[in-house]
Amino acid sequence: MARHTLNATTRDASVTPDDVRAEARIPAVIYGGARKEATSLSVDHSEFLKLYRMVTPSTLLDISVDGEVVQALIGEMQFHPVTDEILHVDLRQVDLNEPVKAVIELAFEGESPAVKRGGLLVTNRDFIRVKALPEKLVENIVVNLNELDAYDETVHVRDLALPEGVELLDDETASVAVIKAPKTQAQLEAELAEPEETEVTGAETEGEEGEEKPEGEAKESADESAE
Repeated sequence: MARHTLNATTRDASVTPDDVRAEARIPAVIYGGARKEATSLSVDHSEFLKLYRMVTPSTLLDISVDGEVVQALIGEMQFHPVTDEILHVDLRQVDLNEPVKAVIELAFEGESPAVKRGGLLVTNRDFIRVKALPEKLVENIVVNLNELDAYDETVHVRDLALPEGVELLDDETASVAVIKAPKTQAQLEAELAEPEETEVTGAETEGEEGEEKPEGEAKESADESAE
């Protein structure tokens, strides 16, 4: 499989993230592998966004840092809490001869016959944790739903087909997906019969004793919600 290349430029620590973003670039940092300390970088916003749409967290990348090519995985990312704009990217440099811990996304394919009969597909996870040499990692692992023919039939982590050389780090007995039986008419009627909770308005509580909350307490700030 051909690897994707991302071009990056070293960034002086005195240059603020806002200044980087003003130039249509994204602040980044690369760390790990043979690198003794983290290096501040910036990447072109359009180039990274195009790449990000094609890869997963287990996709091995060639990172060209001022002309020197190293291998890395995309690590943590920060997004704007309102616009979802990418604010910062971590790149995990790897040694091709050393195993790394990573997550591999699950790709659910097909349609369960039990779902066609009215069952409900419930997915309990969308990735698994593994350990492998970087070049043994795959972009995703397929979960075939076509063979789930009965209600309460479950796909467990142990049922997944791992590539050769990839070691599972998750609990093998954990559930990946299960087919739930459709609700009976009696269950639906019972849910409809449940009384709705009465909403308490400010007017109804006026005059009650209690500590007054400061204005804006319930509103989460942008800084607190950013990763």
